[in-house]
Amino acid sequence: MTQNRVLENEVFEIIDGDFRHGFLLIADHASNNIPIEYKGLGLDDEQLKRHIAYDIGVKQFTLRLAKKLNVPAVMGTFSRLLIDPNRGMKDPTLVMRVSDGKIIDGNRDITEDGKLARIERFYKPYDAAISGIINEFDVHDVKPTLLAIHSFTPYWRGHKRATEVGLLWNEEQAFTTRIVDALRATTNYVVHDNQPYRGGMPGDTMDRHGLDKGLEHSLLELRQDYMGTEAGINEWVDIFAGILPQIVKNYKKQ
Repeated sequence: MTQNRVLENEVFEIIDGDFRHGFLLIADHASNNIPIEYKGLGLDDEQLKRHIAYDIGVKQFTLRLAKKLNVPAVMGTFSRLLIDPNRGMKDPTLVMRVSDGKIIDGNRDITEDGKLARIERFYKPYDAAISGIINEFDVHDVKPTLLAIHSFTPYWRGHKRATEVGLLWNEEQAFTTRIVDALRATTNYVVHDNQPYRGGMPGDTMDRHGLDKGLEHSLLELRQDYMGTEAGINEWVDIFAGILPQIVKNYKKQ
C-alpha cells in the first residue's frame, strides 16, 4: 500500500499505511496551530513555539516513522492550549490557564460554555478520528497495537532530567516492557518506564483507546534536546524502525 496523506483538517491529520501490520501511531500534540479567531490565546509567536503549545519534533518524527514502517497514524492539528486531547473531559487541566509559569490570557476567563464549545469543535472529532482508524483494523481481522508519541523538556525546575526516553504505562505493561528491553539492548540511551511522568491519567488517550478497548499500547516520551534537531529526529526514527517490527505483536514481516 502506498503511503498517502488521506485527510487533513483543523482537528486531525490521518496518514495512510498498511493496516495488516496491526500498528497505529498517535500524536496528540503534534501541532501548535490556533485558529485565527482565537487570536493566539493572547500569546505571541515566540510563546507559541515553546513546548507549552505543542510537543516539539513529534510531527516530523511521526510522519517519518509512519512512512518508514508503512503504518497508519493519527495526529492532532490544533494546539493543546486550546484543549488537551490527552486528558479526560473532567480533568482540571483540560484547558490550561497557566502553563510552565505562563498565564494563558485567552484561557484565563474561559466559561463552561466556552470549554464545551472547544470540546465539540476539537476534542470530540479528534477522539472520533482515532476510534475510526482503530475500527478499520477490523477489516483485516487484526487487533492494532498503539503507540502514542510525545516529547518532554530536557530541564525541569533548573535541573537536567536524567531520562532521555520514557515509556509510560498504566495497568497494561507488556508492550512497554518490550520497548524498554529492546532500547536498552540496542542503544546507550537512558531509558526509564513511567518517567519523567507516570502513566495513568484517568480518561487520557491511552486510557480511552488502549485500556478501554483491550489493546496493547504504550506512551513514548522523547527528550526535546534530541527531538529539536533534524539529526536527532532521524536517529530516533531509525532506532524505532529497527525495533518495532520485532516487538509489535501482529506486525507483518516482509
